[in-house]
Formats: sequence, structure tokens, C-alpha cells
Amino acid sequence: MDAIILTPRLKLALLTKAARGSPEFEWLHQLHSNEKATWWSINGRAKSIEDTEDVTRRYLPTNDAESEGAKTHRVAYTVHKILEPMALSVETKPQAGTPTEFIGLVTLKSLDTGSLALPEEFNPSVAAATATLTVELAYMFLPTGWGKGYATESVEAVFGSCKRARSFWAPFSNLYVRAIVNDGNPASLRVMDKTGMTKRGVYNLTGRTVFLAGEWREQHRLHIFGMHLLE
Repeated sequence: MDAIILTPRLKLALLTKAARGSPEFEWLHQLHSNEKATWWSINGRAKSIEDTEDVTRRYLPTNDAESEGAKTHRVAYTVHKILEPMALSVETKPQAGTPTEFIGLVTLKSLDTGSLALPEEFNPSVAAATATLTVELAYMFLPTGWGKGYATESVEAVFGSCKRARSFWAPFSNLYVRAIVNDGNPASLRVMDKTGMTKRGVYNLTGRTVFLAGEWREQHRLHIFGMHLLE
């Protein structure tokens, strides 16, 4: 995966670790402790440094599973807004040293025991399953990054990096990305449309109690999206 991705407005940096006290950890704690940024996160708002450490362990790269013979695929990019206004053409990109401001995070993670199991109609075909790795997309932005198209721009940039890094996904030759969006989150539904994700349907989940959008919920109307990045 690309270590740095530059777009006309953003800089995305591949995150491999975030030790307590590091700039990376401070960015993540700022994000995970923000009530508005975590409004639609099933992990909820981090109320302490320890909470942030716990949630970051769920998406940062790890070698624990590999030691047991089961490789996991995890990708995390911090998203930074380019601060200096520039008149850029579509082909022009900012220089790597341009001042930036942290605004969000985009992650991809291969499915594990903690992932939501969906009915067959929401998943890639059974025939292609052995050669296909399914990863789940998630993203989160501080309120300063809302309403400007940064989420769409970031997700598209990460998808482009995925396509360029075919060897990263070995031994799988096919890569399928899925996203689950709550019915009450219209902003993310628009992002899915703009990034070309295909809507597979709506799944009504019951019996899973989660604190989400300011309240405890037992029923969830979930929009399921998917896209093949590598075939």
C-alpha cells in the first residue's frame, strides 16, 4: 500500500502504529473522543486514553494472528487537509511538505469473528469465495471535515491505492470491499453513491444492543454496499 497518498486537497498517511504519546496517537484520540465524530460508530466515544488504545487495536496492523498461521489484512490511513490554498488543476498535486491539519481516518479490515455475519445474498458469490478476500470499509471525520467532500475524496484515494498494491492482498487474487451504513446516516449513504459502491440491499438486524447516535438501540436498518476492487 502507498505510504503517502496526495490528492489536490488532502494528504493520506499509512498508519502502522500509534504508540501513546506519539502524534499519531494524539490524532486518533482527538477523533475517537469526539462525540460528533463517533456519533455513528458502534465503538462509541472514547472517554479515556485507555478507551482509545482499545479501539485502535481493533484496526491497526498486527502480527498476532499471523503467528497462528492466519494472516489478517488491515489498512489504516490518517487523513489530513492541505492548509495552504493553491490553484490546482486536476493533474496537479501538492508537495509532500505542505502544512496540513488532521481531519479523519479511513480503515479497511479483513473480516474476523467480530464482524457482522450477513446472509448469503449480501456477500460475494460462493464460487469466488476461496480466491476473494472481503474487507470492511470504515471512516470517521472530525466535524471540521464535514460537508466538503473529503470523505468521498479519501475513500476513492484509498481504493486507488488498493488497486495498485495487488501483492499486498496475497494470497488472494480478488479483493471485495463491503460497507455497512445505518439508515439514519444519510451523509454516508451519499458517500457510498459517489464512490461507486453498489447497494446490495437492506438488512434488518435485531437482538444486537448497541449505543449508537445517542441512544441504546436493539433494532438496526442497515444498508449493505459492496464493490470488487480486484478481480
